[in-house]
Amino acid sequence: MHSWFFRPAAALIGGLARLLFDARIEGVGNVPRAGSFILVSNHCSNLDPPLIGWATGNQVGRIVHFMAKIEMRSWPLLGWLATQSGVVFVRRGERDRAAQQLLLAALSDGRPIGIFVEGTRSRDGRLKAVKAGAALLAMRSGVALLPVGIAGTHRMFPGRARWPHATRITIRIGETFTLSHKPSGRLDRAALAAGTDRITTEIAELLPPEQRPAR
Repeated sequence: MHSWFFRPAAALIGGLARLLFDARIEGVGNVPRAGSFILVSNHCSNLDPPLIGWATGNQVGRIVHFMAKIEMRSWPLLGWLATQSGVVFVRRGERDRAAQQLLLAALSDGRPIGIFVEGTRSRDGRLKAVKAGAALLAMRSGVALLPVGIAGTHRMFPGRARWPHATRITIRIGETFTLSHKPSGRLDRAALAAGTDRITTEIAELLPPEQRPAR
């Protein structure tokens, strides 16, 4: 995986976000300085990956390998830049075993990965149903999860707006936690569901009330 563009992109987007949107980071001290981890976050904007990369890995001199839908690879310019930023492309809505093995290998090698747990963007900013993929990887690998909540990016381009609107962006980083380790064998559905619920709760607590899941 090529990753030379991760830090320049994160620094550029982060600097612009501070200047234009008064972007703030809370909890940088929770980002592990060594070893692998799985960053789990909500997702509201296509700018979330570099913004969260800036707020986490870039602050401590590390590269986070984010997952992205495979269709992004064919996007003009952005697709190529993503391939140069350590992005792992997956087939959304399918069991992509090759991508899963690549991610597990990255974690085994001590590298952090980043997952947007809803599997798609939330247009209104509210946290949607969390997919089980992050819990599965955490239980298979045994590594810690780092919860992140990003607030405000859903208001940057409301509707069909071409230009960004004034808003404030806040990225809150929670404390790491772990799920039960199950390196092989069949995963218990109840344990997987409980792990997914834990991830949902940890992220929701980092979001403002209006972006938390509807009750």
